[in-house]
Amino acid sequence: MNNHLKLLSEFRSAAPETPAPSRVRLTRHLETRITAVGDAAFAEFAYLHKCAAEIWGAERTAHFAGILRQMRVTAKAPRKSSWTKAEALAARLPTAWRPSILNRIRASKSGRRTKGCPLWSADHTKNVAWALIRWTEHCRSRGLDLLPTGTTLDAYAQDVAHHATDRTAADYIGRVLSGLSVVAPAFNSLACEFVVADWEERAAAQGATTKTGAQLVGASRIYDLGFAIMAKARARELRGIRAAKEFRNGVLLAMAAALPQRGRALSSLKFGRTLELTDGSAIHIRIPAHMLKLPEDRKSGEPFERTLSSEKLAAALREYRAAYRPLFDEGNNLFPSMLARNTAISEAQIGRLVGNLTEEAFGVRVSIHRVRDNVATEASERLARGAHASSALLGHRGLGTTQRHYDRSTGLAAAQEFLQLVDSQRRSSTDLAL
Repeated sequence: MNNHLKLLSEFRSAAPETPAPSRVRLTRHLETRITAVGDAAFAEFAYLHKCAAEIWGAERTAHFAGILRQMRVTAKAPRKSSWTKAEALAARLPTAWRPSILNRIRASKSGRRTKGCPLWSADHTKNVAWALIRWTEHCRSRGLDLLPTGTTLDAYAQDVAHHATDRTAADYIGRVLSGLSVVAPAFNSLACEFVVADWEERAAAQGATTKTGAQLVGASRIYDLGFAIMAKARARELRGIRAAKEFRNGVLLAMAAALPQRGRALSSLKFGRTLELTDGSAIHIRIPAHMLKLPEDRKSGEPFERTLSSEKLAAALREYRAAYRPLFDEGNNLFPSMLARNTAISEAQIGRLVGNLTEEAFGVRVSIHRVRDNVATEASERLARGAHASSALLGHRGLGTTQRHYDRSTGLAAAQEFLQLVDSQRRSSTDLAL
């Protein structure tokens, strides 16, 4: 009888009052089985976990899941930084253009401003590089000069709009001119600038084609969905990595509604660093400026700070940190990756998860940015001075931004429990009571 069958037989003869096998013993057992049978040991161990949970319960056997994940999930290479990706895109540009773009990247990375050389963010640099790459492909396929005229730029915009939207076309040709101002600084064309302005007006008239009224499901419902998913995780008979993932996803939705920030900011949340749980219901958030959507020369400035006050959310975060978060790894990322230990999920993955979870629950896909719309709309309706509160909640510098992009109040009235917002500010921060 092999070691797996021996341990299984021991489990089946054990009583609930018998101590569950220790982490040290189980780790040694799994190491031995991996040496003996390879990857099949993981399936064996998962079955042992299931059998053990039937005897000792989900809580007393949660350490099985941590051991299995530690052995099964290997370390991954660090993700490429946004600047590394931007440099890789620069290498695909025409040879004569590369030095200028790389110089702009170096200057922007250093944060040193010089006259006539505005700092670019990594994302903006990537977007400009992509626009220039596609522009050059367009020109070469048609035998056109790389320096546009008003006619050739407008024709390109029409081609982009035919396959996408007027907004995409306006963005692309605007980025082409932005890139040309760096790689060909002597180039100047009033006709091209007129074409860009014309497409900007078309895009503004067209509106946001990716946003629909059906996506305004109500921030209360998104918040409550997060707690419903956490409850589902608690109800699982086995406290394993699936339950941990489910609880993490519930926390993600609740936090997205309570802290309506972009995916990049949410991806930076870490217990004990950017998220502090104090005694009682207070949750203190401190997000560094470089994780916010700010001009590049402001990304070394003051962090975004906010205090949430919610016994319900604070209790859920404490439960998550104590019972579910350790099953991923020993790190402190609020939203850990399933694929790599000690790594947070990316802002793109946060967006995909929020979209998938809301589509499954509501039948409509609500993006992470659209969650902000839901918060602003509901706050505008339910709070005194609602539009002003919405502006503070979303971190906008001016009220006009909120009204122009987010405030679409059309009678939405939430019936469920929601965030009870407190309109008190200290500098640019807003304290909330949930």
